[in-house]
Amino acid sequence: MSAVRAGSAGPQARIRRRAWTAALAAVAFGCAYFFVRQFLKDAVRRFDATLVNKSFGTASLFLIALSMALTGIAVLSRPGSMALAYRKDLGLAGFWIGLAHGAVEHVLLPVLGLQSESGPGTRHAEALGLVALVLFALMALASNDRARGKMGPRAWRLFLRYAGYAGLILGAAHAAGLKAASWGRYFRTFRPVLPSLSLPVALFAAAAILLRLAVWPRIRKRSGGRPTSASPGP
Repeated sequence: MSAVRAGSAGPQARIRRRAWTAALAAVAFGCAYFFVRQFLKDAVRRFDATLVNKSFGTASLFLIALSMALTGIAVLSRPGSMALAYRKDLGLAGFWIGLAHGAVEHVLLPVLGLQSESGPGTRHAEALGLVALVLFALMALASNDRARGKMGPRAWRLFLRYAGYAGLILGAAHAAGLKAASWGRYFRTFRPVLPSLSLPVALFAAAAILLRLAVWPRIRKRSGGRPTSASPGP
């Protein structure tokens, strides 16, 4: 019995490790990116918690968008693709990093006497981010066989599908609300050389949604109108 459990847990444990490796790599890349961008923009060589906070935010949105994009990638890839296997763990990693982003933003930065970027739309953007985080928290709570059994397979899949894409849209809108002015300046002047990392990440989130819409007819054709395993999970 123990050998069977070890064998069945092995692949899932590897997938989880790889998902978290990707998550940590995304955070590290974001920290380096924001540090370099800060130097190019303001000639400042300072690394502090505000850069980590920004990296948490962009990494969270990227990981959740990647998780959602894997649905479309799986539909377009060859049979036997492992794309869907990483969807849940990437989504959960994105949620936990997003939760860390919220904690750093509202707890750690004030304690350290630091302030994140703010603007006219900050309050509304934060509200959108909070709703997105609540949706992802509900998805995380529902991402198990017990919840599936209580809700029923169809309702469970529909909930994860629509909550996931609604949360992704709200997350991208949260980033847009905070950084719209920065994005606009970049498109007008293309300075600094590196745009805010939230811009390409938000575009990637939009691409993930468009990809899902593009493969929707193929999913419907395969399933005869019924929800399938290609429906996105958390």
